Order: sequence, then structure tokens, then C-alpha cells
Amino acid sequence: MKDVVIRRAELSDIPRIVEIEDCSFEVPWPDFLFKAHLSNPGFLVYEKEQILGYVIIGTSEDRTRSHLQSIAVHKDCRRQGIASKLLNWCIDLAKLYGFERMTLEVREKNIDAQLFYSENGFKVEGRIDGYYVDDNAIVMCRDI
Repeated sequence: MKDVVIRRAELSDIPRIVEIEDCSFEVPWPDFLFKAHLSNPGFLVYEKEQILGYVIIGTSEDRTRSHLQSIAVHKDCRRQGIASKLLNWCIDLAKLYGFERMTLEVREKNIDAQLFYSENGFKVEGRIDGYYVDDNAIVMCRDI
């Protein structure tokens, strides 16, 4: 068994990332959105024999904060600390780029995700009605 690697995503990773996306979200991102993020240094995968999870961070529209755009772990590999490891890598990467805060939006009905973010230091800062096609968003932030 090879060691765990967290690395930048590559084009050849997209089919597995889409598979993880499809089993993680009711309204998954299509493959072209992942391809569009390949040049983003904050598009990372967690690999152990195969890709088990991914994360994408970018910047807020005003470029003052890092922005967690998406994070997911394959349904068969959840509750093993993979998402926490990916999130911590992103926080370290955002610090390296000089950011002091990280924001994210999470579905209002996704209580498990909200608890995960709360356990990782994020606090609710607001709500955006109709942010998702089928749900509102809770905006969460944390200092990094």
C-alpha cells in the first residue's frame, strides 16, 4: 500500500473526482468546471492507491479572503479524517499566500457539513437565500 499523498489535481484525475462529486452532492459539478480549476494551485487531491477526496480553494471576489469552493470525500471513505486533512492543507496554503480569513458557503439543510466546519473553527456569518438551485446557503468564516 502506498503512502498518502496530497497533491495538485491533474487532468487524468478528473474522472475519479467527478465520481466522488456525483456520490457526494445532489447537484454535482460537471467535469468541465473541474477542468477549469486545474490551473488553480488550491485544487488538491488526497490519494492513497486512488483518489479518495478533493478540495478546491480560491479567493473571494474582492480578493481579501481565501474561499473554500468545494470539498468532498468518496462515500466509502468518510469519517476517516480525510476531509480534515484536506481542509488543514488548504488553510496552510491560504496562509502561505498571505490570507488571514477563509470563507465558505454550505447548504442550509446540510447539518453534517455545518457541524464539520464548526468543529474546524468556522463560525456562521450569514445566510444567502436561493444561493443553490434547491437550497439556501449558510456563510461560514474563520481566521487562519
